[in-house]
Amino acid sequence: MTVEMWFLCSVIAVAVVLFVTERVGIDVTAIFIAFVLMISGLVTVPQGLSGFSNQAALAILALLILNTGLEKTGVLYLVTKRLVAFTGNHTWSILLVLLPFVAVLSAFTNNTAVIALFLPMLVLMGNSKGISPSRLLMPMAFISILGGLCTIIGTSTSLLVNSIARQYDLPPFSFFEFADIGAAMAGAGFLYLLLIGHRLVPARRKPVSMESEDQEGKYHTQVIVLQGSPFLGSIFQARAALKPFSAELLAVHTSSLEPKEMEDRTRVEAGDRLLLRGTAAAIAQLKSGNKYAMTAELSMERDLLHKQETHVVEAVVAPGSELIGRRLNDLDLLAMYESVPLALRRSERPSESNIADTVLRLGDVLLIETNGQLALDPEVGEDLILLDTMPMVRSLRKRWTAVLIFTGVIAVAAAGLVPIVISALGGVMLMAVTKCIQLNDAYKRVEWKVYFLIAGLIPLGIAIQNTGLDVMIASGFISATSGLSFAWVIALMFAFTVIITNVLANNATALLMAPIAVSVAQQMGIDPKALLLTVMFGASTSFFTPVGYHTLTLIYTPGRYKFKDYFVMGLPLTIIVGTIAGWMIWQRYAPV
Repeated sequence: MTVEMWFLCSVIAVAVVLFVTERVGIDVTAIFIAFVLMISGLVTVPQGLSGFSNQAALAILALLILNTGLEKTGVLYLVTKRLVAFTGNHTWSILLVLLPFVAVLSAFTNNTAVIALFLPMLVLMGNSKGISPSRLLMPMAFISILGGLCTIIGTSTSLLVNSIARQYDLPPFSFFEFADIGAAMAGAGFLYLLLIGHRLVPARRKPVSMESEDQEGKYHTQVIVLQGSPFLGSIFQARAALKPFSAELLAVHTSSLEPKEMEDRTRVEAGDRLLLRGTAAAIAQLKSGNKYAMTAELSMERDLLHKQETHVVEAVVAPGSELIGRRLNDLDLLAMYESVPLALRRSERPSESNIADTVLRLGDVLLIETNGQLALDPEVGEDLILLDTMPMVRSLRKRWTAVLIFTGVIAVAAAGLVPIVISALGGVMLMAVTKCIQLNDAYKRVEWKVYFLIAGLIPLGIAIQNTGLDVMIASGFISATSGLSFAWVIALMFAFTVIITNVLANNATALLMAPIAVSVAQQMGIDPKALLLTVMFGASTSFFTPVGYHTLTLIYTPGRYKFKDYFVMGLPLTIIVGTIAGWMIWQRYAPV
């Protein structure tokens, strides 16, 4: 290996660590990669900045804005609501109706947006029909990903792999070129999820209302002990005072955030902070008293709220939310939505000694006290997905215009009249002119992190090509698979991609693996599209952890899943759809 190759490998290793640990945002990591590659000379400045004008990146950006138009005008909600009316009272009957619809919808729209739409509906539906929402959310998320594999615009992964093909002067994929393979995968996934998959996950989230004390989701909150509080005294007395609320005392910190020993005789004094864990019902009961506050500031906000009738709701931090990356203590929700955060739920206990300093992430669930206006505010859906209410329908007068524009974008691109990026940008222009969307609102809704992630990582693929690292890794892969058939090469490439995507997520994996796939194919003398498709499908079909895809992360906390739930339901699905994809790719591209 050359010095340049070693340096590039070290950059990739640092990037992997940053992606996994999330010490900084994924978009910041991607920009850091592009910056390092440019100053090191592994890519030229035009190459390093090429990601921002890349066709795939711009197409993804335009399609996200078009999806916003469909959401804003209420098109998706209206169609979904009518479809829900045809569902039965059993898990299988709900999945029978909704899974095909979600798959088709995801083939043409952003699947994360689809699941964000279905999330509150499925929770409400499960509660009303006595079905655990955890049996519905995961199958919906899985089928949305599979549906997205049917068209070139169904996932950002497909568009990115297509851009790599262009970089190597290969003919790009057409709109429906791999639709038969994607449809076969989605069909097999549908049968598996309908007949077997949904039975493999326990009822993690019970179908009960917010007021039920049996609700099993555990929230974390931190209270400041005030003068006259029943929590004053010893830790033993504080625990006794919490028993009526079924709340658990996890830690005690002083006013200066120094931890105290968790022994029964340890004193609890005014100004101390108690870290508590309890159900939504427990936290709601606790907040109704005036002897605690999450912070002094929030206490004053709650005093203001208490001048009017309030209630408590659950809300998930939505994709692209302005709340992501901000601390609970910094949230001015009272000014934004006349609401106050009471508690936080996520897969692990918050690490901060002051829970108000916790930085919010996608999929976090907040317990919020509100005066009732939260569900009526049309801007709420941009930041929070309310689990105990239906989303509001907006601008229904514009829905047919939005449908016609979106349909036209798809039809023009599918017919090959213009590239998808031009078609999508034209659709954005038409939606703005017809006022189906306000571009300022659309800019707020777009998940810019995805755009910057892609723009920052595209130079990495160029650097791999410039240094010859792709050829070297491809040679090693060919040597390791020497003597194996073409079918085994596809299987191993798919398996390796699936494993990598659980570390880097789907977009980063596609940008890393696609150049290697092209080099392997060229050295083996086979059609590069065979292995590009393998990478495309492998990067999008890792179902056995919640970290490989935004859609899977989004449902993790609301569904109250455990990591093993993804493995139990997702691993068989990965094997099934991977086998189908591998066989069909082999049949289509096997050398004669």
